Amino acid sequence: MINEERVKHMTSMAIFEKEYGPDYQPMLRYSKKEYIALHGWGGFLAGTLFFGLIYVGIVLYIAGNVLENINTMYILLMILAGLLAYALYIIIHVHNTRRRAARQYRRGRRLIKELGAKYSKLNMMYEDEARQTRPLLARNTEE
Repeated sequence: MINEERVKHMTSMAIFEKEYGPDYQPMLRYSKKEYIALHGWGGFLAGTLFFGLIYVGIVLYIAGNVLENINTMYILLMILAGLLAYALYIIIHVHNTRRRAARQYRRGRRLIKELGAKYSKLNMMYEDEARQTRPLLARNTEE
C-alpha cells in the first residue's frame, strides 16, 4: 500500500534537490575556508585579467592621442598610477568576492540543513510505517 503523504514528501524533496542541488553541492565537497579561498583566487585572477585589459586599453588610447608629448617621466607616472590603481582595485575586488562566497556558503549550508531535516522526516515516516505494518503480537513484545 502506498503512503500518499510519504510520496508527496519524496516528490517535494526531489524538486528541492533539482532546484537547489547546484547551489549546495560545492558545500558538501569543500570546507568553508577552502570554498572562500577558491573563490578568492578566482576573483584575483579574473580581476587581474579584467584590470589588465582595461589598463592596456587606456594606455593605448592615451598613447595614440598624445604620442608626440610622451617622455620618460610621463611613462613612469602612468606605470605608477596603474600599479596604485591595480592594488586598490584588486584589494576591493578580492574582498568583495570572498564576502560574496561566504554568503553563498552560508546559504548552501542552510540548504543542506533543510535537506537533512527532510531526510529525517522521511526516515521517521518509514519507521512509523514499519511499526504499523508489524503483526500485532510483535508490536506488543517490543513495547
